[in-house]
Amino acid sequence: MVVKYITGDLFRHTAHSGKAVVLAHACNTGGSWGGGIAAVFRTKFPQANSEYSNFCHNNHNLLGKSLLLKADDFSDSKIYIACLFTSDFSQSPERIASYTYESLKDLAEQLESIPDVESNGDCKVVNMPKINAGIFGVPWELTEAELEKVKDLDFNVYIL
Repeated sequence: MVVKYITGDLFRHTAHSGKAVVLAHACNTGGSWGGGIAAVFRTKFPQANSEYSNFCHNNHNLLGKSLLLKADDFSDSKIYIACLFTSDFSQSPERIASYTYESLKDLAEQLESIPDVESNGDCKVVNMPKINAGIFGVPWELTEAELEKVKDLDFNVYIL
């Protein structure tokens, strides 16, 4: 497990060898990519946004889970979007961080069945901004500590 920090644009990440990439972000359970980095995902991937919204409206108990979607242009971009359900806006920062760990474990299980995803040895690579640190108001150190507990994923954390 590695947490690597990269200065740059998350949406410009590409994998070597034509592998698919995973772009993850923390999501609410209400079905709205309304602000922060989620709004950028909504603009870039409107079809995925609709799928996410429908999923949220048709499912319950999503906190601590993840949803893996193919980007609108998947055949060209080979981008998977990982929606990490970490908050419904009523949790403390500590609880949001805890749901982050649970969501990432769920994502790791889903990625096991996808062979052509960017990896670093045995660990699949997940690319993300400093999740939870914006609208959800979680100090980055809390989220970072949860990332470090996930032994079967590597993380590229993009900062501007």
